[in-house]
Amino acid sequence: MDASPVAEYCRAVEAHLTKINGGHLVRVVGPGFALVRQWHDEGIPLSVVQRAIEQKSDRQRRASTSRTPRPLRIEFCEDDVRALFEDWKRAVGVTRENPVNHVNPVNPVNPANPVNAVNLANVANAANRPSLSKHLERVSERLARLLGRQDLTEDFLSRVNDTIAAVADARAQAARARGAAREPIVRALQTLDRPLVDAAWASMSTPDRAAIDALAQQELGAFRQRLSPAEWQRALAATRDRLVREKFALPVIEVESEG
Repeated sequence: MDASPVAEYCRAVEAHLTKINGGHLVRVVGPGFALVRQWHDEGIPLSVVQRAIEQKSDRQRRASTSRTPRPLRIEFCEDDVRALFEDWKRAVGVTRENPVNHVNPVNPVNPANPVNAVNLANVANAANRPSLSKHLERVSERLARLLGRQDLTEDFLSRVNDTIAAVADARAQAARARGAAREPIVRALQTLDRPLVDAAWASMSTPDRAAIDALAQQELGAFRQRLSPAEWQRALAATRDRLVREKFALPVIEVESEG
């Protein structure tokens, strides 16, 4: 393959697929290359494809009765890629129309780099949403893990502590609340995400902030001409927030209203 953007994109997909397959190289050629090229031409971010590969691989391993499941082929990841791409578009507020003839920057596969190792696990999936109590339990566990990190600033850890206390209070209320009584809890949770993400952003170095901003623009680059200036800024802000969450492994605290 040459050094064109689509070839770089394809090589990055192939490298990630090889990693997920435990080093077993499965070439992205023929129909597989045509499929990956289509994803590139539609503006599907490489991070979305990477997460879809991981998601499909996890399901395949759980369903397999063999100690060594067959290597995953990229063609089998199509449904996951499409579903996650729809989630991604809703999360960042871009149009549902597919762009064409764009240059899609490649986000290098680098699991050691928390800025580039994009994880879309925080994108909400209504069909799989847990109960409120279970959701708050998971949020508490993820926040508690942050307290053991030595690389976080005191100001940010103070915000984490405050958030843990607020979530614990909400969790106690949720255990007793039913029906409409849960709505005040849901509204209270909606006030916790923004301060936590802002505190994480404020704790970052200038180079790390610049890296986040650059990656956000890369992911959205294919949609730039289809968004108004206001829509572009909103999409950038939403993408930046998601990347900050992923860098710090922050949970999404807010849940949708049940009313």
